[in-house]
Formats: sequence, structure tokens, C-alpha cells
Amino acid sequence: MGLSPFRTFVSGCLAVVPLSAQVSVLTYQYDTTRAGANLKESVLTKANVTVNQFGKLFSYPVDGYIYGQPLYLPGVAIPQKGTHDVIYVATEHDSVFAFDADTNSGANGSPLWQVSFINPSAGVTTVPYQDTGCSQIVPELGITSTPVIDPESGTIYVVAMTKETAGSVTTYVHRLHALDGATGAEKAGSPVAIQASVPGTGEGGTTVVFRAKDYKQRAGLVLSNGILYTAWASHCDIGRYHGWLIAYDAKTLSQTAVYNNTPNGNEASFWAGGAAPAVDAAGNIFVVGGNGTFDPGGKGPDVGESFLKLSTSGGLALADYFAPFNYDSLNQADLDLGS
Repeated sequence: MGLSPFRTFVSGCLAVVPLSAQVSVLTYQYDTTRAGANLKESVLTKANVTVNQFGKLFSYPVDGYIYGQPLYLPGVAIPQKGTHDVIYVATEHDSVFAFDADTNSGANGSPLWQVSFINPSAGVTTVPYQDTGCSQIVPELGITSTPVIDPESGTIYVVAMTKETAGSVTTYVHRLHALDGATGAEKAGSPVAIQASVPGTGEGGTTVVFRAKDYKQRAGLVLSNGILYTAWASHCDIGRYHGWLIAYDAKTLSQTAVYNNTPNGNEASFWAGGAAPAVDAAGNIFVVGGNGTFDPGGKGPDVGESFLKLSTSGGLALADYFAPFNYDSLNQADLDLGS
């Protein structure tokens, strides 16, 4: 056809259709502006995007729903399998797949590699949606967000949620994984369990704690200036919850910063419909909190129902915000600004 593939997806299946050029897709919507614009497009025209040559080429089955955007990296050397243009897909069944992006014929009919973060025989499974009390994501929660790729180190980062039962004790865990893009193997120091707390009165005491069972990692991952940012949201509007932004060093996976947008209040999670936070040239992060407590006039730390600008200089700190004049009525009607 003279056109390289573009990838799209549906539940339980990855479909491949033509694309013009080998532009790496390393993060949600191409880059951290989140504009969704491929400014390097040079081939597709009205003349060649026709029913005669533009359409579905092939598909791959996967083991669960796909909520995150598939990512693409050309020219990856896969051990004992040669060099491939690779598409990476993460599923709610806690799997990551690497497929050849150009053809599914012959040996490429199977994944180049696949890793799974569950082990049912050892009591490690995905999280049944019933456990969360919320039916927004069914039938299970595993990997929900769009991963991110560091092309220099060849690392793909994903966050996986698991339910882990040992005897009569059940725990819920979110882990940040750093995988080798060529093999799927865990990089040194990977994975790490997500844990966090901040000072605040929002839950009746003096400290607000990140409880893994109560949160999903819905928004896409961010990689900026060597730091990974994970954004967190509740399951539906259940219990007391907050918007968390938790940062990690991309090389060591050590935690570098934690931000909570309602430490003395409630709600204001970072759902964002799965969109990843944006980053400007100075490294500031922009994210939107849905509903929640707001301290009028910016006189307190609670900035629910607001657009947030967070400085990343020396950690994470609120640099600016915009709250709509009718934030209170939006809250009362559950008309989230950042749903």
C-alpha cells in the first residue's frame, strides 16, 4: 500500500489500519501538550485515503478490555526475533502485549512478547469491579491508564492494580512497573507499590492516606524531565477521596513528590476521561480536578472543581488555578469540571 499502519482498538481486540509515516507514539496523544496533532504528517491526502486502500488490515486478540491508548515505537530489536515496529497494548486483565505493527502473518501472528502481572494460583488476580462498588469499569480492573515510553532507555512504564489474597487476608495494590520494551522484563528496581500520605484533616485526623483499594489510575502517565507522574481518581463518588498526583524518579522508581488537591476536604479526583496531564515548556503540569471542596479566594489548600497549574521545581506545588464562578452549583449537581 505504501502506507505504514495506524492502530485502533476495541474491547478485547486490537485492529490495525494504514498510517503514513513512522512517527513514534510514546505517550497519550503524541506529546505532553495533549493536542493530539501529528505535525509530521506528510503522506496522507484526500487522494490516497480512499476505500480502495485505506481500511482495516488485520487484528490481534487480547485478553481484556483496553482503556489506555496503544503506543508505538519503530525499529525495536527483539531478541531472537529481529527488528520490528512495535505496538504496545495494556489491558484490564493486567497484561502488556508487544505486537508487530506492520503484519500479523507468519511468526508475527503471535505477540512478540506478553507479560502478566497476575498469578491466580498464588492468590494474585485482577480486581473484580464488584469489589470497588462501582460499575464504571467492568468486569475487572487491572491496567486502566495509557502507559508512557522512554525511547532513550527503551522503557515502557505502566501501573497495574491487583487483588492479593493470602489465607484470610486480602490486600489491594497498585504497582508502577518499568519494563524493557524489547523483552517485557522488569527493569532494575521495578516494580514499586504506590503508597502516599499528606498532612490534612480531610479524613478526620491529621493525615490523609492513599488507600489503594479506593483509587484507580485512570489518567495517562506523564514522563517529564526524568520524572514519572501518576494521577489518581476514585471509583465513582464513593466514600472520602481526593485527587492525588504522585511522582517517581524514572530511573530508580523512588518517590519524589506527592500532591493532594483536597487535603482538608473531599473529592476532586483526577479522572479526566483518561486524558493525561499536560506539561508546558517550563515543566509545569496542568491537570483538572473534578468536583470537590474549594476554598474560596484560594485561601486554603483545597482546590476542587478547578484547573490546576502545578510547579515541578523541587517537588509538586500549586502555582495557579482557575475555578469557575459557579463551582458550588456544579458540585451540588455533580456536573464535574474534570470528569
